Amino acid sequence: MSTPYQPLPYRPFTELLDLRGKTAVVTGGGSGIGFAISQRLAEAGANVLIGSLAPERCHELIEAGFAVSFLATDVCRPADIQGLADTAIERYGRLDIWINNAGVYPLKAVDDIDPGFWDELHAINTRAVFLGAQAAQRQMRKQASAGAIVNLSSICGHRPMANHCTYDASKGAVLAMTRSLAKDLSAFNIRVNSVSPGLTATPGNLEPELLAQHRQNNVLNNIALGRPAEPFEIANAVLFLVSPLASYVTGIDLLVDGGWLLHGS
Repeated sequence: MSTPYQPLPYRPFTELLDLRGKTAVVTGGGSGIGFAISQRLAEAGANVLIGSLAPERCHELIEAGFAVSFLATDVCRPADIQGLADTAIERYGRLDIWINNAGVYPLKAVDDIDPGFWDELHAINTRAVFLGAQAAQRQMRKQASAGAIVNLSSICGHRPMANHCTYDASKGAVLAMTRSLAKDLSAFNIRVNSVSPGLTATPGNLEPELLAQHRQNNVLNNIALGRPAEPFEIANAVLFLVSPLASYVTGIDLLVDGGWLLHGS
């Protein structure tokens, strides 16, 4: 016999972006988009554990009075990823939100890609995403409460660019993985979604080599809004997906690209 329908209670708007009492883990949260995500979640009231090898800006959030802490984490090491989940419980008593943000963006022409390059990039951009989600859902299931996982993909998972073969493959894998995880974990009230940023004004994207790649690919002329995203605009999308505003959203990819995909090239 099916379970009788039980309507969820209506929640006032003031509660829909309130993450007080929640604990979030953000991999690669010490700089760039990851830092912006850490800041947004902390501003919404969450306890935030940043797992990264780059703690440069974490002190800014701590000094501002947010409940933020840091753990040196190499996402290529499965033990480090599990250590993040364990540390979140030790420090905050629960785990509600997991953001798989850590990633690398090296570019090589097809003839220059060797197995070592391929394996190293996918260890960070693909395998670590799965291991992070796996560690998070184990704890979320123990709590028997709702959880939210967000994986960072990329517009490059939707459309190819020159010299991006390894990177594009890794981000396409994240899209497929997100849908599969969402299906598997929905029975435990764990929502899994992804965010695909377009060109974003992070320090890495402003490096000369990448700027040259963007010019080669005519990137800015292909963005409908005519500018790169600010990191906080990507963080806003992540906040939506982990908040009660998105309580009925799972298995989607939220493309935050300023209309780049509209051009199809």
